[in-house]
This record gives sequence, structure tokens and C-alpha cells, in this order.
Amino acid sequence: MSKVKIYTTTEQIQAMDAKHILDEARINYFEINKMDRAYAGMLGGSIELHVAEEDVEKAAQLLSKLK
Repeated sequence: MSKVKIYTTTEQIQAMDAKHILDEARINYFEINKMDRAYAGMLGGSIELHVAEEDVEKAAQLLSKLK
């Protein structure tokens, strides 16, 4: 099963909102956190959410209001 990056943010609160939306819709996701926790938001980095190919359309629709 291939994963597709569906959402990227540099803000942890936005990532939490996106994860909550996906959880409510029962869409499984995989998170990649590229942020340095000691300097969150100060040194760049991002948080990415990836979903299965079959969930991309639904997830994109649900998360479109966050972008």
C-alpha cells in the first residue's frame, strides 16, 4: 500500500486539527515530524501527514478548509 502526502504544516496546532479531522472520518494516516522539538517552529521543519492512495480524495476534501 502506497502512502501519499496529503498535508504539510509548520504549526503543531494545525497538525493537531488535521489529525483530529482525519480521526473523526476514520482515515488512517502516517505522521512525519521534521521539527526539532527543542526549537519548535524556530529552525524550520514541518509536520507531514500521509494517507493511503484510496483515501486521498476524501482526506483532501476534508482538509481543504485548513489550508
